[in-house]
Amino acid sequence: MENPIIEKNIPERENPAIADYFGFDLGDGESAVAWMRAGKRVEPQLIELRGRRSVITALASHPERGLFIGEEACHLTGADWLELRFKSRYLTDEAGAGALIVMFAREILAQLMKDGRLESPQTACFFIGCPSGWPPETRAAYKRLFERAGMVNCEVISESRAAFMFARESGELRVSDELLTLPTLIIDAGSSTIDFTFVSDLAERSLTVCDFGAVSLGGGLIDRLLLDKNVRRSPERAQIEEALERFPQYRARCEFEARRVKEMYFTQAGRGGASRAESAVKIYAGRRPLTLDIACNDADMAAILSQGVDSLGGISFTDAYERALNEAVNRLDGEVPQIILLTGGASRMPLIGDLARKRFPQAQLLRALEPEFSIARGLCYALRIDQKTRGFEAAVDALIRSDDMENMVLSRLSGLFTAVSAPLTDLMLDELAPEVFELWRGGGLKTFNDIGAELTARLQRRAEDGRLAGALRPAVSEWVMRLRPDMEMLTDPICDRFDLPRTSLRLPDTLGVGVSQLEVSADALLKTDQIKALIDVIVASLLAALLGGSGLALLAAGAPGLAIGFLVGLLAAVIGTETAERMLRKAELPLTVRRMITPRFFKKSLDKRRDEIRAGVESQLMREIDPPSENVQAMVREIASSIEDQLRRMMERAALMIH
Repeated sequence: MENPIIEKNIPERENPAIADYFGFDLGDGESAVAWMRAGKRVEPQLIELRGRRSVITALASHPERGLFIGEEACHLTGADWLELRFKSRYLTDEAGAGALIVMFAREILAQLMKDGRLESPQTACFFIGCPSGWPPETRAAYKRLFERAGMVNCEVISESRAAFMFARESGELRVSDELLTLPTLIIDAGSSTIDFTFVSDLAERSLTVCDFGAVSLGGGLIDRLLLDKNVRRSPERAQIEEALERFPQYRARCEFEARRVKEMYFTQAGRGGASRAESAVKIYAGRRPLTLDIACNDADMAAILSQGVDSLGGISFTDAYERALNEAVNRLDGEVPQIILLTGGASRMPLIGDLARKRFPQAQLLRALEPEFSIARGLCYALRIDQKTRGFEAAVDALIRSDDMENMVLSRLSGLFTAVSAPLTDLMLDELAPEVFELWRGGGLKTFNDIGAELTARLQRRAEDGRLAGALRPAVSEWVMRLRPDMEMLTDPICDRFDLPRTSLRLPDTLGVGVSQLEVSADALLKTDQIKALIDVIVASLLAALLGGSGLALLAAGAPGLAIGFLVGLLAAVIGTETAERMLRKAELPLTVRRMITPRFFKKSLDKRRDEIRAGVESQLMREIDPPSENVQAMVREIASSIEDQLRRMMERAALMIH
C-alpha cells in the first residue's frame, strides 16, 4: 500500500511549466539545436535551421535588413560586418565575443519561435554545452549571456557530459549501462578545441591541459590549413588572396567549403582505399568572378597534418594532438580507461582514434554515427535526466524533512530497547560489575553508593572509546534491519514514481560499511536514565543478597559468615528491608566482611538474576517511551538523522541511474 503522506510530499517528475527541452550546441565552426518534448520518452530530434540540421556559427549585420546568421550571413551582400569563430575568442575577449554570442543566440531563439518550435521562452528549457575544462565562474558568466539572449531557463554543462549521456541514452552505440560504468576517456574533437574528460564511477574529471595560444587545437585549424593550401596552388592566387583580405564574407564562405571538403575526404577515407574530395567557390569581387577550387587527397591531408603550424608553436597538428593526449593521460595518475568515446565532428579524422587506441590498445573505441550532432542530442538527454533527478531528489528531501522517519523510529523504539537490554546487561554483569566489585572488595571503594558512581564512570569511558557501541552494534544492526519494511513503505512510492528499482532506496541486507552511520550511539543511551536504572539494579542485587533476598547467600560459609548473615537478616526484619538497604548503601563494611564475599559467589549470584536484571533494564527503558521523555525524543531524532544520512547517500547513487 502506498503511503499517503509520501504521495502528497512527492512533487511532479518534471516542472509542469516546462513544455520543451532544447540542447544548444554552440560550436566555433557550426552549431546545432536538438529538441524533445518534456515528460515524453522520445529521442531528441535535430531541428533544421534555415533548411539545415547545422548552421555555420556566423553573424553578419546589414544596415537595412538587420542581423543574419549561418550561410546567409556568409553570402550577405552589403553587410556592415561579418563575424566568425567568436566562441573560441570568448575566453580572451569576454566582452566583444560575449556580445556576439548574445546576438547569435537571440537569432536562434527567434528562429525557433518563428518556426513554431516553442510557444514561449518561459515554457522552454535550454542546456548549452561548454568545454569540460571551463571553471564554474566562467560557466556562470557564459550562462548569463544566454539569459540575456532570452533563454530564461537555461543551464551550462560540459560537452563531455553531453557526449556521455548520448552514448548511454541513445542506444546508437549498442553498449549496456554496465559497460558505460567502466572507466571512460571521452575525446571531444570539436572545431576549436580537443577536449579530454575522464569518467570513472559516473563522475567526470577534466583532463584538458593544453592551450596553444590564440588558435586552439581543433578541426577548424585543418579547415584553414586546407584552404590556405588550395589558395597557394591556385593559378589566381594573388587575386584570390586580395579578395579574401578585402571581403571577409568570402573567406568565411571559402573556409566553410574547405570544411565540407575535409568532411567528405574523411568520410571516404573511412571506407578504405585512396580518397579524394573536391568543390569550388565563386568569388564575385571584381569585374569578373574568381573560382577557387578546393580539393583534398591523401597526399594533401598527410602534408597538412605533418606541417609545422605557427599557432601550435611550430609543431604539426599530429604532434600537437599526441602531446595533448599524452599530457591528459599523465593526469590520470595511473588509471586506465577501458572505454574510449569519440565525439565531435573532428573525431572523424582517423588519427584522433588511432593515437588513442595506440596509447590504450585494450580499450574499446566507440564513436557515434553522426558525432557532430551527438553533443546537441546529448544535451537534451542530460536536460531530461537532470529535471527528473531534481524531482527525485526533491521527493527524497521532502521525506527527510517530514516527521515520517521520526514517527517510524518512535513506533519501533520498544523493539530497540528490547534488543539492547540484553547486550547492555551482559556488558555490565560480565565486565564492569566484576571489575568494580573487585575494587570494592579490596577497599578501593568505600560504600555501595561509590559502586554506582564507579560503574557509571567506567561505562562512560566505554562509550568514549567505542567499546560500548561495539557491544551494542549487532543488536542495533538487527533492529535497523527490522525497520526495512516500514522504510520501504516510505521509499518504494518514490522509486516507482521515478522509474527506479525499489532496491535503490533500500537498506542493504547487511549494513556493512553503513553500520557506522546507522547505529544508536552510546552517548544517546547515556543521556537517558536507563544506565542509572541498570546500575541501580546491579547494586540492589548485591544488597539483596546481603539482605537474604531471593534466598541467595553471598556471604562465605563458616561461623563468622553465618553470624553476619544472621545479623543482617535480623536488621532487615526489625527495621524493614528498604530501610536496611538505605543504611547499607552508606555503610563502610570492613575488609574482612567484604573479602568473605568471593568473586565466584558474586558472579554466580548475578548470573542467577541475569534475566531478572535484563527484564528490569528493559522495563526501565520502556517507561521512557510513553509518553516520550525528552531524552528519548533526542534519541529518536539522532537515530532518524543517521538513517536519513544513509538515505541521502543512497539517493546520490540512485540519481545516477535515472534515465
